[in-house]
Amino acid sequence: MSFTLLGLWWIVVQLKFKDGEGVPRRRRHAYAVLLYFLLPGVMAMLSGINPDLGLLWRLAFGLSGVLGLLEVALYATGYATRSRGADVLRVCAFVLYALILLVALIPTIALDAGLGLRGQEVEAVLISLLIVVGIHLAWFGNRP
Repeated sequence: MSFTLLGLWWIVVQLKFKDGEGVPRRRRHAYAVLLYFLLPGVMAMLSGINPDLGLLWRLAFGLSGVLGLLEVALYATGYATRSRGADVLRVCAFVLYALILLVALIPTIALDAGLGLRGQEVEAVLISLLIVVGIHLAWFGNRP
């Protein structure tokens, strides 16, 4: 699903943002949204290679979590057009990326907390929520 949304986003960028080709904040926004679809897709694909190999999915989710945290932090400190709704969505994304990284580092945290979910199951829920945030940022995120 994530890669399908990524493909659709590329179409939107070609059609919608062509007018803002020279506008740095529009290019920055387009790239930020792209990562909300690319990173979850990569995480899901790499974790599905061998679900029994814990190191592989933990590495995929850990690195993606770090990249996502960096992207949200860099976007927040950049020159993008800001709105209250987009800022709230980015805070949600920051929390989700932090949780993704936490579960990658401590995969038994959900079981220890009594949630009854394995690490990969928690990660699946988190990346699903991250995709929802990305969809909303695509729609609302670049409005002044």
